[in-house]
Amino acid sequence: MNAKPLEVLAGELLRAWGLRLAVAESCTGGLIGHRLTNVPGSSTYYMGSITAYAYEAKVRLLGVRWETLEKYGAVSQEVVMEMARGVRKALAADIGLSVSGIAGPGGGTPDKPVGLTWIGLSAEGIERAWRLVWPGSRLEVKEQSAQATLQALVDYLSGLSGEADSDEEGQDDYHDQRTILSAVEVIARFDAQGKVYPQSFTWQGQRHSLDSIGRRWLEGTDEHILVMDAAGRAFELIYIRVEGLWRLKTIPGWRDQA
Repeated sequence: MNAKPLEVLAGELLRAWGLRLAVAESCTGGLIGHRLTNVPGSSTYYMGSITAYAYEAKVRLLGVRWETLEKYGAVSQEVVMEMARGVRKALAADIGLSVSGIAGPGGGTPDKPVGLTWIGLSAEGIERAWRLVWPGSRLEVKEQSAQATLQALVDYLSGLSGEADSDEEGQDDYHDQRTILSAVEVIARFDAQGKVYPQSFTWQGQRHSLDSIGRRWLEGTDEHILVMDAAGRAFELIYIRVEGLWRLKTIPGWRDQA
């Protein structure tokens, strides 16, 4: 984990690559823009934000299509991607970042529970989306969503250097003697006490449904969970609770189980 605040690290990376950022916010209500502009000199890389809360604002300001909103709802992969593309175009940025979620306490459904958040990123030659579900109060959901959105940006910018693919020891914060820690999208539920239960994850473009959950342990505030997918392959999922993000660690020999 980086000691620097994510907004500072994101700024350093954007400046190093000479890239301009624009943000489309819904559930976070401007919180991401607030954090980015707390960094001195952010005007050199941060073009601005569009806080589009209502459907009408998403359509008029970001170019989101009514058909997309009506078919999928504001909190969906399809909408956050249109938001990310729209803000990137509207503010002439290199990277468009977006977030939409259900902060609560009401508004949830069985398919879209309170705490559900989608994050989108659009840049030249790449589009990504992340689905997350947060526990906690309305303010906590907003703060966790903002943190996760900035983390997604930092992960993307860090990957531009190729460090995440390096096999040389010491080149990657997530490198160890066994494996590479990969950022993954995890669908999980939380019980009333805040205990997390992963249900599936998407890695290397493939969705893995979980068959069983094994041993758990803490390393600092990070929760490590051994899981097995439906194909009988074992993985270690790591929930970085303070950032609300997941990492995956392959277990040596897992390919032999396939």
